[in-house]
Amino acid sequence: MSPIKSASVRVLRSKPLVKNNARVLNTTERSVGMTTTTTTSPGHPSTKPNFPTPVHYSPQSQTTTKTKMIANNSQNPFDRLQTSLSSHLASHPPSALSPTLPALFRLLREYTSDAADWARFAHSNAEKQYTRNLVCEVPGLFNLLLLVWTPGKKSPVHDHADSHCLMKILKGNLVETRYAIPTNPGLEGPLHQTSCKKFNRDQVTYMSDAVSYYLFPYKRFLHRLMNLLHDLELTNPQLGLHEISNPSPTEYAVSLHLYTPPNAALRGCHIYDKADGEAIHVMQGAYDSVLGVANK
Repeated sequence: MSPIKSASVRVLRSKPLVKNNARVLNTTERSVGMTTTTTTSPGHPSTKPNFPTPVHYSPQSQTTTKTKMIANNSQNPFDRLQTSLSSHLASHPPSALSPTLPALFRLLREYTSDAADWARFAHSNAEKQYTRNLVCEVPGLFNLLLLVWTPGKKSPVHDHADSHCLMKILKGNLVETRYAIPTNPGLEGPLHQTSCKKFNRDQVTYMSDAVSYYLFPYKRFLHRLMNLLHDLELTNPQLGLHEISNPSPTEYAVSLHLYTPPNAALRGCHIYDKADGEAIHVMQGAYDSVLGVANK
């Protein structure tokens, strides 16, 4: 097993981190890691691709896997973004073929990041590559996560469980490296890199396992989506797999991730070894915080 697999699969222990400031909100966090459920021997993964993240996820184990719409008491711009996303998705439930993506892009792009708005969700942990903080969710419809990226760290290469994934940078910048999905994981040699792009604060990007897989029967919407991706300077619409990294050696980065439908929360995902293309099925782990409250 290559170094990235052992690093990705091990369980990491949290430490208390201090200071509630705009740079990154640090608190004591729960131990989280990534658990392997199925190792695919060379060949195609036994289940359809799904998104990665630390340790074992069980819907019953989350303190809030029932519908949690945002409390409307303190409506700063970030709260209003949550309300708008929730309202739009509730009234336009996205199938894999839904033309709701342009509206979601618009809502995310219109919000200008201000750390004072979202700092309560930004729980960091220097011993992890990144933390996953649940902002809000409607089970079966979407979940909205805020990820805090440790300086110099990155995610494994992963897929997205047949979900739409939109990512907005809230602080710092992140590098996205994309790879083609191998037809026969573990038998085709190293993963083939298709693009590498740096995203700065307030930029929005889109990811899915394969646009053409979702939209083949809907050519008119496919054309609209391709134009949208072109406007966003995403010149490789085949998408596939990706790896996200924080290039700064000293600064935390923060990103907002919208997954719809939230398939990975239930089915897990696959992470891929860049050296040989082998795929490993993993389940998602407990969130580091839920609605701003750190998991102990």
